[in-house]
Amino acid sequence: MLTKHFALAFIFVFAMSTAALGQKADVSFVVAGSFVSDTNAHVLVLCPGPTCPIVPDKITTSHQVFLEGVPAVRLLNLKVASLHLEVPFAGLPSQKITLASNPNNVLDHMSSTFITPSLRLKLVPGATVAPWVSVGGGWAHYSLTSTSTSKGALQYGGGLDIKTGFPHIGIRGEVRDFVSGDPNFPGSFASVITTQSGLNRHNVLAGGGVVFSF
Repeated sequence: MLTKHFALAFIFVFAMSTAALGQKADVSFVVAGSFVSDTNAHVLVLCPGPTCPIVPDKITTSHQVFLEGVPAVRLLNLKVASLHLEVPFAGLPSQKITLASNPNNVLDHMSSTFITPSLRLKLVPGATVAPWVSVGGGWAHYSLTSTSTSKGALQYGGGLDIKTGFPHIGIRGEVRDFVSGDPNFPGSFASVITTQSGLNRHNVLAGGGVVFSF
């Protein structure tokens, strides 16, 4: 599934860059770690009596290595700054889902996928080290054992592009936050009710990789 989504995203942007003749394009591949915010919840505590207590708890998501590909095409170059249309595509496989009160009991495993068309503003793009910021929005998809959830997502972040001694090859370091609503937690989560709404789930991805320019 992740491979299929990667292919669709890259086909879209490469077609877009072909239409934008004379404009520079680049694609980056980044890998590193993820940091996901907890989800507030109420948990029904099983008991022998007719009325069981409901206590506050948190649903936690384990750290995981993520993979990200970002094709982009330059829209404007003013020398002191350049503007790019990019499509960050990130995937996190097999994240462990637990309760903060019982972290040794794995309730389920979840994979997360983010596709968020964005605008990237890069400063001094011709310099050896060029800082940039990015903001955009799109789609988040969460897949658990028995169900999947699609949510709207906001992406924002920044980083550095560093030139190397090799033509068309650079190094990128970045931090991005993909913010969405909480996934639906079904099945073994029957006694767990989430208590949050809106864009509150932060998926912070921090890492580095390589950039190919053409």
